[in-house]
Amino acid sequence: MPKIIKRNDETAGIVKRLSGLGINHDQICAIVTISKPTLYKYYQDELNTGKALANAKVSENLFKIATGSGRGNITACIFWLKTQAKWKETEVLEINNVADENAKFENIVKSIRDSKLSEKNSGKSTH
Repeated sequence: MPKIIKRNDETAGIVKRLSGLGINHDQICAIVTISKPTLYKYYQDELNTGKALANAKVSENLFKIATGSGRGNITACIFWLKTQAKWKETEVLEINNVADENAKFENIVKSIRDSKLSEKNSGKSTH
């Protein structure tokens, strides 16, 4: 016979706190002794808000550090935000002299075309 589960505030608080600490769902289930389907059915809001509140707190602390009023380990804040809040660094490639880049690209294309044409004319096939 299946175990009867009733949602309760104590378990909701534990799920919210553990989710905010970055504990994965399997481990949360083991701690509160419920299945994943039960966790999702009765405690989905706590999973979402726990993680969101933790990310907001770390973001706020990083902002305070950046603006000079906070204390903490910047590297740890950045690590948390990249792994838990899906933050990422992006690189932008800036091309200042488009004419030179276009000329290089055209030369590469011409070289590939010439190579393919010479193969075709010599009777060699690439297929």
